[in-house]
Formats: sequence, C-alpha cells, structure tokens
Amino acid sequence: MKLTSIFSRLETIAILASILLFFFFWAMIGQGWIANLPSLFRDVSWLGIVAVGTAMVITSGEFDLSVGSVYAFVSMIFLLLMQGGITPFSAFLLSIALSAGIGWLNGTLSWVFKLPSLLVTLGFLFVYRGLVEWVTGGFTLVIPEEIQSHWLLLVLGGKALGFHNSILICAALVVLFSFVMSKARFGSNIYAVGGAINAATATGVPVGSVKIRTFIIGAMLAGFAGIITAANLSSVSTTTATNMEFEAIAATVIGGVFLLGGAGTVWGAILGVLTLLSLKHGLILMGINIFAYQILLGAVLVGLVAIRGAFPRLFAAN
Repeated sequence: MKLTSIFSRLETIAILASILLFFFFWAMIGQGWIANLPSLFRDVSWLGIVAVGTAMVITSGEFDLSVGSVYAFVSMIFLLLMQGGITPFSAFLLSIALSAGIGWLNGTLSWVFKLPSLLVTLGFLFVYRGLVEWVTGGFTLVIPEEIQSHWLLLVLGGKALGFHNSILICAALVVLFSFVMSKARFGSNIYAVGGAINAATATGVPVGSVKIRTFIIGAMLAGFAGIITAANLSSVSTTTATNMEFEAIAATVIGGVFLLGGAGTVWGAILGVLTLLSLKHGLILMGINIFAYQILLGAVLVGLVAIRGAFPRLFAAN
C-alpha cells in the first residue's frame, strides 16, 4: 500500500494525532496526565456515543445540530421522572422513547416536508435548550439520594476496575454500529442515500425511511448518553452538554466523515473524539485558557474541510 494511500485516510491521521498528543502531554505534564486518563476516557465515552449517531446522520447526507440540547433535555426528563416517583428503569424507558420521538420528528420534518435538516435541528437546538433553562431555572437538578444506589444507575454511571462503565458501553455501541454500517443492508443504504440520493432512489432504496431511522438512532444515542451522564454525576444543570453538537460534528470530520455525506466510519468518529478531548484535557491540565481549545477546534475543522475540498482525489477512497 502506498504511503499516500495510507495518509489519505483521515482515520489514520486521527490515530497518529491521538498518539502524538498522548506522549506530548505525558512529557509536559507527567503523572498528572496519566492520573487524568480515567476522566479523559469517561468524557470520550460520553461524547463518543453522541458522535456515533452524528456520524451516521452526516453520512446519510443530513445534519443534526440538536444532539447537545437533546442530551441535556432527555437527561433532565429522566431526573424529573425519578423525582416524581417513577422507578429508574421506567424513567429510562420513557426517556429513550422520548429520544426516539425527537429523532422521528426531526427526520419527518426534514424528509416529508422537505425542510433543510440543518435549519430544523438548529431550531430544536434552541427549543430543547430553552426548555432545560426554563425548567431548571438556572439551578442543578439532583437524583434523589434514596435511589442513587439503584442497580440501573450503578450500571450506567458506576465504575469497574477504576474505569467508568460508560467506556464499555461506548465500546459496545461502536462495535455494534460499525457492524451495521459495514455489513448490514441498512448501513449500505445510509452510504447510498448520502453519496448519491438519485441513484439510491432509482435502485429502490427507501430513502425517506433510511433518513428518518438514522435521525431516530442519532437522537436515541444522544439521549442515552445524557442519561448515562446524569447517572454518573447524579445531577443535570443548565450548562449540561453546551456546544456538544459542534464538538460531535468536529470529531466526526476529524475522524474522516465527509460533511456532504456518503463517506465515513463510526470508529473514525470515536478516534476524532479521542483526539479532540485529549487536546482539551491536556490544555486544561497545563493551565492554558480553555478558549484556546475553541480556537484550535475551529481552526482544525476549517483546515480539514478546506484540505479535503482542495484535494478531493486524495481522499476519494476515504
């Protein structure tokens, strides 16, 4: 395999970037960086679950800018249901069902009514974030102490061998949806409708159904990640998952997902998340202003999009 072929895959670049960042921050910070790894991997798992859904939505040729707000909104509903006396398991099922409904609404408005998904989900970003801010009133909602030891909350938010269970959950989801995208007909249809929608329609692919189901999966994963976070922290606040949707999109692009659809992988999105959050954690531990991370995030995102646009043949196989 030619060297240019290897480095034309953004997944490969993301792997190298993650490795370089790991050793760079280890050299600069020392044991503080190693001690921070459980927290880093926990945060990677939370954002990673969202990024899996985001990668699938973008690969289908659509956008979902509401995932951060859905993350916060669904986790808030999960807590409110438990505060109202509903068991954690029932609250979990209802919250996941709500997430699916949100995804269905996004997909239906975008496909059936031919509305741009970018604008539809941008609108719902403000709707759900506004509801979170209104209901919480700027305060933090807390899971009642008497149910914090419930088995479901311990499974979702607990630890095993010093690492958060969410890491294993995220890994399982990555394996599952990597299989779906690479081996299942539904995954092939996602690539087809994202890459050439007219050709997909001509060959009998149910384009509308594929896009709506992809939105449902994306919203369910965002809501699930929010529930996991709430179980881990035993709380939800107004600022939960602020700007997460933009981090998820940036991570998928860094991991090789094509913004115009039709190309990308789930595991590439996870590598993008690892790269981004390694940079974020490292800068914080070094005492550098967090706004530097936002500047670098924007610069890297624009740079990758510009490079891919300027050299389309180089990334044609990605």
